[in-house]
Amino acid sequence: MKQFAMCVLTCAALATLTGCGGGGSAGREDGPQSSRSIVPVQAHVSRSSNGNSIGIGPAFEGQSPGVSDLPTVSRYGSFEVRSGRWRDPQGRDGSASAAEVVRFLRAFQIQTHRVDGPRADLVLVDFGPQKTLRIDSKASRTERELVIAALRNINTALPWNRRILLGPDISTPSATEDIPTGEIHVHFTNGRTSWPDREDGYPPRILGIGGANIDREVYKILSGFAYIDRTAVGTDRTAMEFVITHELLHAYGIGAHVDPTRYPNSIMVPSLRHRYVPRIFLTLDGEALLAESKIRPGTPISSLTPTDLGPWSSTAFHLLGWIDLGGENNDLMQFGAGFRNGLSKPWAYGPVPMTLLQDNPGLAGQRRATWTGHLLGFTGIGRTVAGDAEIGIDLQRLHGRADFTNLESWDVNSHPGTPGSGRLWGDGDLGYTVGVMRNGNVEGFVSIFAAGDDPGVVTGAFVGKAHEGATGVLEHPDLSASFGAVR
Repeated sequence: MKQFAMCVLTCAALATLTGCGGGGSAGREDGPQSSRSIVPVQAHVSRSSNGNSIGIGPAFEGQSPGVSDLPTVSRYGSFEVRSGRWRDPQGRDGSASAAEVVRFLRAFQIQTHRVDGPRADLVLVDFGPQKTLRIDSKASRTERELVIAALRNINTALPWNRRILLGPDISTPSATEDIPTGEIHVHFTNGRTSWPDREDGYPPRILGIGGANIDREVYKILSGFAYIDRTAVGTDRTAMEFVITHELLHAYGIGAHVDPTRYPNSIMVPSLRHRYVPRIFLTLDGEALLAESKIRPGTPISSLTPTDLGPWSSTAFHLLGWIDLGGENNDLMQFGAGFRNGLSKPWAYGPVPMTLLQDNPGLAGQRRATWTGHLLGFTGIGRTVAGDAEIGIDLQRLHGRADFTNLESWDVNSHPGTPGSGRLWGDGDLGYTVGVMRNGNVEGFVSIFAAGDDPGVVTGAFVGKAHEGATGVLEHPDLSASFGAVR
């Protein structure tokens, strides 16, 4: 039987959670539309607190290991490669023990009992088929940008086959119970008159709602929806990104709120209390998303124990490559990945260039620039992968190629061996067409999904004062890796 559940987010200064409601509704269980363009969303890119460096994924201090944190060392040409097990002692890498994850999940039950009474028990669900998000065609440019930012944030905490894809706009809204299986629909409204009916009404100053259609016989999420009142949220971009991220997680299948007194920094608190957006892939929210995929659907949270998570580690096995790009500050370009509990988190890091590519005097008169280096990463089961990387850019047209060759794999938790000593990974190479993208005074390069490209997505950045380096991450259905290359 298909039913839907819905949660609300309110403004903390004015109201508190009214609760999560579930109501029966018979609806279609159509498959996703076949004639549509669906694309993956690029990785999360951010600036350091001082603005001098750019990072992709969990790249900054405490989020990933430093060079001295990993004991095993070898050299690949001018690059040094390190590996080993590491966990940030302050938990800034998002790591958590099984017991910590269980306590966090139980805090959802505590909040639900507080609001809905002692009989309102929660069970864990199967997140169901991979979802494609579709945005109402009436959304503004800023709203679209913030939806994509939220997807980047959420997707970094999810394995490739569970990430939310981006589909075409919605031209005609569907009733929530009629949203096709495999889709999430998001709407931005002026007020709440077009929102789904709710028997007990909506609380005052509500900002948004999110919910999911559920097959309750097998506890599987089929599809989801989110409605956001732009007039209630206002013009603050951070507040809007928080609300979007929160409601999309409800639409994905997180059907309750966490106890805000125990976990005030969670994205799943019942009201908007702070003016920043937690990085899901570095928080207990992300660990809970990963853990829930390992637990039998229908398991009551009240009876959950650490053993229900199966094999679980709070310490990841890491690969790291680095090179000194030179200059007065001995600027380092670093890249790597950590594998923990079945999920690889690739990252890359380097100093922001002083100019744009086309303004770099060292490239004046050149039509093409090429960076060569190495790739490090993991397969879906954690086997180590290494190979060569080359980024080539046409400086006039600002597009080019990202090619990865001589790809080899070694055993799980292994340091990459000398070239030629591993097992050929796939057919040994991957190739992608990329375009140069600009965000303020920072330039990067991303996949543009041209015909003939391999599956997956590349997100990169030019680093070094004079664009000496190009670094980034490659996310493929069976490979999650980072790369670094020098010009």
